[in-house]
Amino acid sequence: MAPWTQNASAKALPSCISSVIREDKRIPKGYLPIVLVHDEEGGAETRVLVRVKDLKEPCMAGLLEMAEQQFGYGQQGVLRVPCDAQRFEHVVNMARKSKAAR
Repeated sequence: MAPWTQNASAKALPSCISSVIREDKRIPKGYLPIVLVHDEEGGAETRVLVRVKDLKEPCMAGLLEMAEQQFGYGQQGVLRVPCDAQRFEHVVNMARKSKAAR
């Protein structure tokens, strides 16, 4: 997972910064942009890139179900997930560890 722009909460996700950030700001192949909504009103948000292959993991499915319950299937634009950045990073890391253990 990585912030999808240089100034999009890079300080909040230091361990997620990777080389997927590019000068032209296009989303790299194999990544999905997601907006993490930190509070009920949708005020605080963090934009991140997630590897598409990480979405297959069961722990990620739970977050996607939460997004469906809160925002519905008819979301316009970028996928929004009701989760703070620290928790989301933890879930992504769990998914990667689970996959590596298989």
